[in-house]
Amino acid sequence: MDTRLYDTVIVGGGPAGLNGALYLGRSRRRVLLVDSGDARNMAAGVMHNVLTNDGAAIADFRARSRAQLASYDVTFREDEVVSAESGGDHVVVTTKESGTVRARTLLYAAGVRSVLPPVPGLADLWGKTVFECPYCHAWEVRERRFAVYGGGVPSECLASTLTVWSDDITYLTDRRALPQDERDRLTAAGVPVLADGVRELRPHPEGVEVVFTDGRSIPYGALFLHLDMEPRVAPLRPWLEAPDLESVQSDDRGRTSLPRLYVAGDLGRNMQQAAMAAASGGLAAMAINADLIREDRPGSLPEPPPPTPAR
Repeated sequence: MDTRLYDTVIVGGGPAGLNGALYLGRSRRRVLLVDSGDARNMAAGVMHNVLTNDGAAIADFRARSRAQLASYDVTFREDEVVSAESGGDHVVVTTKESGTVRARTLLYAAGVRSVLPPVPGLADLWGKTVFECPYCHAWEVRERRFAVYGGGVPSECLASTLTVWSDDITYLTDRRALPQDERDRLTAAGVPVLADGVRELRPHPEGVEVVFTDGRSIPYGALFLHLDMEPRVAPLRPWLEAPDLESVQSDDRGRTSLPRLYVAGDLGRNMQQAAMAAASGGLAAMAINADLIREDRPGSLPEPPPPTPAR
């Protein structure tokens, strides 16, 4: 058991957790960052839309970030958090390999998990020629022929957005009956609909080959789709008593209605983009630092607004 009392334990070593650690480290806080190393965006390999890091390898970005944090009182631990709960005036965090640690606050930035549809071959191409975010990946495949898979989660708005990068887009329903409003939006965007069942996806020199249930196949430069997301909050369940962290987030700086618990990144009120996640980590860290100052020196800072009701 680690007997030190940290100011903050951060769960998650992506942009939100790393930037939170930077802010807190520069605030002379003792920080432990626990990272399981299985972030959702690792399949893409590179990151985009982050100034000075556009196109940077994600692994390299993380390594450089950790190197910069070495100047501060930030400890890294490659481990998995299995539980976190209130201990009254502190938080008790239990990890799979290292046991239990205590901290005055917990910044939870573990992100979300993408739920891929059960289309054979899709998982193998995920992050390579099958994507979700047009702002992250469409530039690299611009002016190619796109397929948009709408057989699981409706993706007609994604198809409309992608018309900026390609004028040859087909919407694949995989036999799902489209409601009229979805069909109307596709018609307005000039995106044709193909209702055939999708049997599998295969690699192709052009990008991805879609094989239909009747045996036909069509190559595309890329396939895009919206996905369901699972919040990675299992370690918090007994403490949280809510389906997700967004429902208990009480302000735009990551505070929650649960004392000493803060949230940043994809689990909070932010778009799932690296730059925005990093910004949320910085905001949460400032909230943590202010609240710790207030705890140590009552009256030195104004009280934050009361928590908003859970939605």
